[in-house]
Amino acid sequence: MFGGIDVDVLCKSKPDEIKSKVLEDGKRFRANAKGYAIGSGNSIPDYIPVDSYLAMIEAVRALRASEYDGCCDRC
Repeated sequence: MFGGIDVDVLCKSKPDEIKSKVLEDGKRFRANAKGYAIGSGNSIPDYIPVDSYLAMIEAVRALRASEYDGCCDRC
């Protein structure tokens, strides 16, 4: 699975809304797929607000950290 975050969401939503959506959807993706990559599923056009893009990236990092928190000695 790749993508999942609509470009329209990145254009029209506030950064905190994007973070919430990415965290919520990411947890759902993880429950339903053996592998996934969260992103827009498209290139990031120049009209996407930088803060919105960064909100998506921050949420993905938080989601990844929560998945690996305490999973083993190497993490």
